[in-house]
Amino acid sequence: MKTILLSWLLVLSGNLCHAQVVRTVVLGDGGNTWSSGGNGIDATILVRGRVDTTNAPGDGIDFSHRPGWITPLYFDEEENVARRVLDTGSISSPNARGFNQSQLEGIVNGSHLTAFERKPDVFDPHVQVQGIRVILDFGTAVGVHRIRFYPRNTVSATASMPFQDDFLRSYELFLNASRPSVSSPDILVVRDTENKQAIVDLNVPPQYVRVLTLKSLAGVPFEIDEIEVYGTGYLQRATYFSDLLDLDDRAAVGAIRWVEEAIGREHKSQLSARIRTGTDSTPILYREIVRGSPGSGLAPELREVTPSQYFVLDRGDRAPLVDDRDNWSPWFSVNNGQLSTAPGPRRYVQVRLDFSGGLFVTRTVDRVEFDVLQPPLADTLWAEIFPRVAEAEKPATFRYAVRLGRAGPIRGYNRLEVDTVVGAQNIREVKVGGVAVDFSVDFIQSDSFGLSFPLIDEDRAVLEFTFDLPIFRFGSTFSGRAFHSDFDSVPQLLKPGNAVVFGPDDADVTSGLSVEIPKAQIGQLVGEISVTTPTITPNGDGINDSFSLAFNLLQLTDSAPVQLDLFDLRGVRIHTLFSMTRSIGPLAHRWDGRLANGDLVDPGLYVWVLRVNADAFEERHSGTLAVVY
Repeated sequence: MKTILLSWLLVLSGNLCHAQVVRTVVLGDGGNTWSSGGNGIDATILVRGRVDTTNAPGDGIDFSHRPGWITPLYFDEEENVARRVLDTGSISSPNARGFNQSQLEGIVNGSHLTAFERKPDVFDPHVQVQGIRVILDFGTAVGVHRIRFYPRNTVSATASMPFQDDFLRSYELFLNASRPSVSSPDILVVRDTENKQAIVDLNVPPQYVRVLTLKSLAGVPFEIDEIEVYGTGYLQRATYFSDLLDLDDRAAVGAIRWVEEAIGREHKSQLSARIRTGTDSTPILYREIVRGSPGSGLAPELREVTPSQYFVLDRGDRAPLVDDRDNWSPWFSVNNGQLSTAPGPRRYVQVRLDFSGGLFVTRTVDRVEFDVLQPPLADTLWAEIFPRVAEAEKPATFRYAVRLGRAGPIRGYNRLEVDTVVGAQNIREVKVGGVAVDFSVDFIQSDSFGLSFPLIDEDRAVLEFTFDLPIFRFGSTFSGRAFHSDFDSVPQLLKPGNAVVFGPDDADVTSGLSVEIPKAQIGQLVGEISVTTPTITPNGDGINDSFSLAFNLLQLTDSAPVQLDLFDLRGVRIHTLFSMTRSIGPLAHRWDGRLANGDLVDPGLYVWVLRVNADAFEERHSGTLAVVY
């Protein structure tokens, strides 16, 4: 077995009696090279129903453009990329008859001995010439700035094939960034009806091209020795797959971290990372079609076989290849520096990087790394919150439970962090197995809290505690992470599910970590508005000198613009009391009666308008304000 553990971080246990090890897997700079894939098991993936064991499908990754880093493939402007259609795409002439496919392949492989010919002979004296199309499909968009085509005995002397005069007398050239369709028709780039050059050399504006079409317009016989396509810039999209990284046994995986840089304008390119986890070394399901004896009436069955057994079967006995969803997870997106939600602990991990950008803007990656802890904290950590429906804005008490599951050696956990929508209050009643235990609150923030307690490592042991906070959004999720204080770099995510029976109203099928609000409150962005001073007398005597307004922002999934304006009775805005961007939670404002220029507002009756702009709509609320002196 090849090792994939590239560096070792030594961590001493709390009692210093022995050393424990957190292993750090590093791919790229400082670890295994990108081209090695991690020195694990070949990066087995399915591409259009076929097994691909490369780290860069379609040769889309450049391992040498910047030493030690990877980028989408970069094309030098002197590089002819036409032969890529043989590896990642196709070449065809859909309206031509009577030719061998090797002729077409010969016009992009650099050989000057084979040409695509449209000339009459004894077998086809009336060969079609006019309207013939040659189509190069690269399979993905590549940067192109120059195209050249010609017959034999021109660019390269081939005295035995003196066909230099058999060039295209009239042609059209089409370039498309995607496959032509009704919504994306062929784009004509050049039309020449009086070509007199055997070697046609065309410079085109640098652009992405997936499909190149060359069409003959005249009835004059011709041949094409080569079509040369000169690349430029970076591939628009590319994907890198690591090998299947074998962690030796089930293991907890810490936060995924990577180092990236933008080439060109940062907002014009993107890098996304994903991982998947598995319990065996074959993420593809290989199956044999087992048929009953003739006349038995039995339907065929599928029997799983090894890859080597599969490929010696007759093609008719091979079931289509599919991803193994029983032993391998789907791909899970992960943010830089955060834990993945992929199932774990598991033995195998695979990392995927997807690049997207433009001709001269892209991303480049130096390294990817993550810490590994063996044995893990637990095999499962089921967690749930109760109740799972609470009225928005109202004080609420919640009970939280975590149930540990173990199937082998584990380390256990003695710390917990829980995500919240606002700051929690009064964390209390911490119990393990129904027995109160000593605990400490490590921190309380506006979006999370943490607590510590004695180590929990028994199978089926249940941790329970209680806390208070109001709900401001439909579907608020109280996700969490468990820690062992000696191995803080590798926490484990809590899995929503049934942890304990809280009471007769706790249905197992609804167990989880999300809390809803009543349907009548769904859709509201602003809760109950409190105005404590609808009439103000801003004369400095300390009595009703200012206008006070308070409310809760609800439902927002991200920050949104919030603005409070003051209008006179004619509808003219005379002042903006505040304009800001805020997320869910309480908001209060006090206004002292002064306008933007510092002057006091004139006495009279005014209308205040509160506006909150969500992505899909704007919510407005209004009321009156009286100013007297």
